[in-house]
Amino acid sequence: MSWLYRIAGRFPRLVIARRNISRAKVRSILAAASILIGVVAIGAIGAGGAAFKQSQLQTIQDQGATNVFVSPGFDMERSHFDREDVKAINETVGPAGVVATRGGEVDVVQRDDTRDTVSVTYLEDPRTISEVARGGVPDDWRRSLVVSNEFATDRNVAPGDRVTLVRQEGNSSGSGATERTYRVAAVLAETQSVGSSDVYLPIEELEDKRYSQIRITTRSTDRAEDVAEALRERFNDRKDRLLVLELTSLVRLFKTIVNGINTFLTGLGSISLLVAGVSITNTMLMAVIKRREEIGVLRAVGYTKRDIVWILLLEAALLGTLGAAVGVTIAFGVALAANSIFLGDPFAFTRSALLYLVGAVAFGIVTSVLAGVYPAWRAANERPVDALRG
Repeated sequence: MSWLYRIAGRFPRLVIARRNISRAKVRSILAAASILIGVVAIGAIGAGGAAFKQSQLQTIQDQGATNVFVSPGFDMERSHFDREDVKAINETVGPAGVVATRGGEVDVVQRDDTRDTVSVTYLEDPRTISEVARGGVPDDWRRSLVVSNEFATDRNVAPGDRVTLVRQEGNSSGSGATERTYRVAAVLAETQSVGSSDVYLPIEELEDKRYSQIRITTRSTDRAEDVAEALRERFNDRKDRLLVLELTSLVRLFKTIVNGINTFLTGLGSISLLVAGVSITNTMLMAVIKRREEIGVLRAVGYTKRDIVWILLLEAALLGTLGAAVGVTIAFGVALAANSIFLGDPFAFTRSALLYLVGAVAFGIVTSVLAGVYPAWRAANERPVDALRG
């Protein structure tokens, strides 16, 4: 027990503050509980909202938010892109992945000779827009095609199977229709990306190698914004030669909405901490009134006003620390559950979620200390003689 006496001799103010709290356990527990509620509200709402926002942003990115789609604009002299256009766009966007495509529709001949219309994309290499789940794309795939995961599942198609397509090259009456049987080379991975098709064919299948759309793949929404801005500055200075579409505006809108809701809910949680501050102020004032004689004795034996202020502020800080410690533990558990539900990993904390938890603790302790300022000032400025008289 000698170490306790050494601590008491080195930090007498802290020892007195802890003793005063233990002497009024019920009052102290209630004051700390009010801080606990506020910390739980701020930490749980903030961290849970951060997990929800991260999950939804990931979903939006999976749907193509990091891609930029470019089509011929209203002021372009033709309704397609040629290789020179692709080269110019490639030079503008730099290291981003440029994939020129041409979309359309083809008819799939079913086993009972009926036809079903599906979307088709012509391009040089389908691996530039999606990963391959089964099979493989050969370097020369003119006699083969690649299908989406949904197409393969709906029609029970696997790599190596044969699929017959009918492409209309003439008018709607069917003249100029070309029927051809392809071997399925690969099945692409499942994706929710905007602009995906059912089947993919080599661009060499087209007589005129013209492109109706260019997809630019980037690694982040910020990079997608930069690419879109660079394209508009170069090609749409005076005329709208390009129609540039990126989903980053939806990302910004979503972030604004979620951040606004999170701020509002966190503000409601902060109100509970303000109520907790009032509770602690009341607790400290009651303690000052009940301990007037004790404070007078301390002043009489040499404790200064500063010592009295420090003792009472330490009491408030200890109450806040106790409530914040228990509160952040509960909030951390809620955040683990939110991460597990929204992100699939309980420990996938985002930077903003950790900031909410740390901020809740700091706000709780600071609120407690500020709540103890007035009672401490009042106790320190009372004359020792008046305090001893009771």
